[in-house]
Amino acid sequence: MTMSKSDGYKSTGITGFLADGRRIQEGDGSFTVTIPRALAMEWDLEHGDDLLFTAEEGSTKATIHKPGSEGGFSLGVADD
Repeated sequence: MTMSKSDGYKSTGITGFLADGRRIQEGDGSFTVTIPRALAMEWDLEHGDDLLFTAEEGSTKATIHKPGSEGGFSLGVADD
């Protein structure tokens, strides 16, 4: 399911609310799910960015956290 441009998309990201279904792909021993372009643009995601997925045991939903956001995480090299 994808919402129409007028309902959830603009040329630079999300307008209002985004709901978009994605199909899980399998290959090389892992699963892959793509990120909707509107979300990638809204969060200014780039190749190599790390996304944190959180879910609770028995839950029917998960949360994706923007890189560097509270609840999310950022990777870096510690200063020695």
